Amino acid sequence: MRNKISKNHCNQNDDLRKRHQAELQRKFVNLQFKRSELEKQLKLVNEILSSLGREMEENLAYDHLYN
Repeated sequence: MRNKISKNHCNQNDDLRKRHQAELQRKFVNLQFKRSELEKQLKLVNEILSSLGREMEENLAYDHLYN
């Protein structure tokens, strides 16, 4: 009887560890996905900033030429 209880306890601990590991894995994958999405957004923001910077420089050069 005692051996049966001990086995049940071990099985419960194994199940808890497996669920905990699965939850950690899920969180890890979710954070990797979020990081990837943020990196894409940051790349787009950087491209827009560069474009805006070039436009501002062109406008400044135009103003100096014609003013």
